[in-house]
Amino acid sequence: SGMGILSFALGIIIPDNQVGQSRSPPLMAPPPQEHRFCIIAPKSLTKTIKTTLEHRGKLDKSTKIRPIRTDSDLENYLLQPSSPLHQDSCIIPTTYTISLHSAPNAHTILDAVACVLLRSLYPEDPTTIQLALDLKSRTPPPQPHNTSLLHHCIQHLLSSLPPPLLTTLPPIPTLLALHPWTYTLYPPLLLLPHPPWPALLAGPLAPHLPALYTHICASFSITHIASNAPIPLHTGTGATPNTLRAPTALTPLHGPFGTREPPSAVAFARAFWVSTTQHGVRQTWAPLHTMFSRGNIAEKARILRLPALRAERLGCGPEACSAVDLYAGIGYFALCYAKAGVGRVLCWEINPWSVEGLRRGVGLNGEGRGKWGVRVVVGEEEEEEEDGEVREGWKDGEERVLVFQEDNQNAGARVERMRSRIPPVRHVNCGFLPSSAPSWPVAVEVLDPELGGWVHAHENIAVGDIESRKADIVARFDALANQDAANPQRIVRCENLERVKSYAPGVIHCVLDIHIAPI
Repeated sequence: SGMGILSFALGIIIPDNQVGQSRSPPLMAPPPQEHRFCIIAPKSLTKTIKTTLEHRGKLDKSTKIRPIRTDSDLENYLLQPSSPLHQDSCIIPTTYTISLHSAPNAHTILDAVACVLLRSLYPEDPTTIQLALDLKSRTPPPQPHNTSLLHHCIQHLLSSLPPPLLTTLPPIPTLLALHPWTYTLYPPLLLLPHPPWPALLAGPLAPHLPALYTHICASFSITHIASNAPIPLHTGTGATPNTLRAPTALTPLHGPFGTREPPSAVAFARAFWVSTTQHGVRQTWAPLHTMFSRGNIAEKARILRLPALRAERLGCGPEACSAVDLYAGIGYFALCYAKAGVGRVLCWEINPWSVEGLRRGVGLNGEGRGKWGVRVVVGEEEEEEEDGEVREGWKDGEERVLVFQEDNQNAGARVERMRSRIPPVRHVNCGFLPSSAPSWPVAVEVLDPELGGWVHAHENIAVGDIESRKADIVARFDALANQDAANPQRIVRCENLERVKSYAPGVIHCVLDIHIAPI
């Protein structure tokens, strides 16, 4: 019987001859043995899978990753019968384990676990990796007790499922151990991680998930749940770049999120908005339309204490200078410049939903007479000739934050017309990944031509290439800053390279603080 290995409903081991029968007294079953799951992956994916397992705390570091050279290397492993073995592969040990009486009869369980686990580890193409069971019994490493409230909610759901459904799933302890079950909470919104939720939504648990969401809402005192996912670099079929960084892969699961409708005042008013406070700065966004990256929290904190915003570096207080953010979004960094005391913050952003989030975010910060104030300029609507002077939607002394909803390539001409009416631009933020290089010429252009300043260039860089890329980027800025021989030569150097966070296996999100100063 395919049921003779485990009682899935209770996670209790039952001998084959006891399944479906009532016998008293039953024979004492031999003690179960612990067997370890391993991942067999092509060498080209080994580092990716290893890094994912490390992040989850599921890489068995007591055993080395071994290459498969001959068939004898697989003698002690049970493989999925339905999966071909890729040549030039490695065996990656994990701390995922299972208790079995008779491991050679475990093909059904192996396939069931593989269906969930492989899609979670490598959702891009789970068929390129394979699950194997180490037949050598072993004592598993001690596992930390999961006290996550979400984990308890999942356990509550699984414990209430009908037994016939449980027979089609891996054992409850195994299913609970397959995923980290992490979450991100922005009340009243809870974001669930991308794996394993797409698999659950399409699997046999799908009809029971509404009850789970209701239980989660009650447990967390929230009203909305969504499955999060990385922001795709392209939209639709992949031919169009996702220049707006729209969160098209976010999946609403519970609660009214509205619809993905075109931006308008009416759409803004009926959309679902959430907010959070980081380092005393309040930010807000519509999750169905706008991304929010909590991984930028360290860089936000760095801006607030940036040495280059101190009077000894500026030659004045920060209130006597301006900062430009060429990829403002909802104000990740622009609001931090305002919080740090910068007198004027000029922002460029092309996503109307992000502009609205930035406008609202400014309104949430400051108190009383210290309110920052904001004005949004859409295209050319606020720019007109009046008494021979160009107006830019700015009345001196009213707003500290001015947002241009347009391509940042217009920033150079805009700033040039405004120089006499704003403090000198001393800082320019170029916060776009995987590379902000298209904005670097404009960044150099908007810096104050007499005083110079700093360009904060965001870039994804391979770990092994950081020093060489740093030199290349400095050389690029040097060429931009000194391309006009008629102007005084400027000194360009990288004062600091900040490693913000891991962007992908072997790739680091870096920020280079490029100082450009007249000789």
